[in-house]
Amino acid sequence: MSFLAGFDARWQDAADYLEALRRDLGEGRRLDLLPGYLADDVTSQDGARSLHGPEAVGTAIAARLAALPGLSLTREETLWAASAQNAFVAAQRFQCVGRHDGAGLYGPPTGRTLRYLTMTESLCASGRLRAEWVLRDEAAILAQIGCSLEDGARWRLSQMPDEAPEAPHAPADPGRGNDDTWGHTLADLVTRIMGGELSLIARHYDDAAELHHPGAVTGCGPAEAEAFWLGLRASFPSASFRVAHLLGAEEPLSPPRAAIRWSLAGRHDGHGAFGAPTGAEVRVLGMTQAEFGPDGLRREWTLYDAPGVLAQILKGRS
Repeated sequence: MSFLAGFDARWQDAADYLEALRRDLGEGRRLDLLPGYLADDVTSQDGARSLHGPEAVGTAIAARLAALPGLSLTREETLWAASAQNAFVAAQRFQCVGRHDGAGLYGPPTGRTLRYLTMTESLCASGRLRAEWVLRDEAAILAQIGCSLEDGARWRLSQMPDEAPEAPHAPADPGRGNDDTWGHTLADLVTRIMGGELSLIARHYDDAAELHHPGAVTGCGPAEAEAFWLGLRASFPSASFRVAHLLGAEEPLSPPRAAIRWSLAGRHDGHGAFGAPTGAEVRVLGMTQAEFGPDGLRREWTLYDAPGVLAQILKGRS
């Protein structure tokens, strides 16, 4: 008997199904299995673009495998919850390693080994992937191939079509998330921080909190957490911040954990992490995952597509 209606009985739960996706599509190069895994109306968003349909999503997967032919994805985290009678939504985090041996996504091959973090949210229904949001640490990738953030952003712009893009397809709605206390705790904390209550960080972060931020930047403690969040918010002081989805869990042998997907939409009208204001319209897709301990938030992982954000700023300035 399947764990949810529409899912094959060979999968014991959502984590088992997601492992098959990782194994077959992420590492196994089984592109022939795409029709069985992807819904006809599947959407994929990565912070820079929105893809619609199995063909477009499959083409993007093939392009990444071509650039990084030996890519491996080691799962660090999975949080999931049923979102409907025959569907579930999951947040995951992976450590990715691959050698840049192929041309394409990142220009001519460099032969360098790339290590980077990936965070995802997936909506799966009736045995197929219907929507995904994927963030890779693109800033870390650029640094490892010897490319500056601005050069990477300009490369992105050079690959964009000149004509106006089609209106994005609305992804399937994963709902708001589960009603776990820790998911709400993280969502409330980040929302209030982005609303200007920076003093919350000193009160709610462990003094030795581990921090993992775009560009493979690691930090420790409330002061460095405040510098990161303030730098982001200061770049877009009038932008609208919204938590779109949250998940939380408290399980045996694991600390309380949470994951949120959020957006920041508005003008680049402040001095911060992205330099002098340009007035460009920007939309930031972000994800934050966290672990909690007796002294507050003790580990935080936050990603957004830094070169993708800069590309929007450069495009708006040109």
